[in-house]
Amino acid sequence: MSRPKNTQRNSKPILDKEYSILKSYINGLDTFETTKTKWKRSLEILFMSGLRVSEILDIKVKNIVDGINKGELSVYIKKQKIVRHIPLSDKSVSILKKLIKDEVDVDGYFIHKRNSVRNNLNPIGFTKDFNQLIQLVLGRDFSSHSFRKGILTQMSMKGINPKISQSFIGHRSVTVTLNYYSPTIEDVRECLVR
Repeated sequence: MSRPKNTQRNSKPILDKEYSILKSYINGLDTFETTKTKWKRSLEILFMSGLRVSEILDIKVKNIVDGINKGELSVYIKKQKIVRHIPLSDKSVSILKKLIKDEVDVDGYFIHKRNSVRNNLNPIGFTKDFNQLIQLVLGRDFSSHSFRKGILTQMSMKGINPKISQSFIGHRSVTVTLNYYSPTIEDVRECLVR
């Protein structure tokens, strides 16, 4: 099965500007509070971690609490059968604290409730819905995979060693990590030496 156009490899990175636009849109949504919470939590965890959508659905509130306490979020990655350790900045910890401040069910899932069939999310369907939301707000050149591309692009713009970026994102090869870098024309212009 081939990948649909304008997803993953062809997507543009979600950087600070796009993140702010998405956040404003989600905050302004006139919808059920549970739906709004689901989108807010997804946006924040994807932006700070570069995880895949399918990976965030298995995160429990207690994982977030542990991550806040340790300054490092540990997430099991089914695709690679590894635990990925994601260091959290002070800003990320602050955001996560706000997102779970009213949470009473620490054994529940961070993104959604799985207590009934009605509230159970299918990773493929959820990814499709989230991609539709992103594309509605930012355009067809963006997808949920744009968060991975965005965090790796920002790391490269800060001059972070690609091996560190590779370790952070969990790629087996630095070549794969380098494929995620998407410098803008402004980035190239700032690097002109002549």
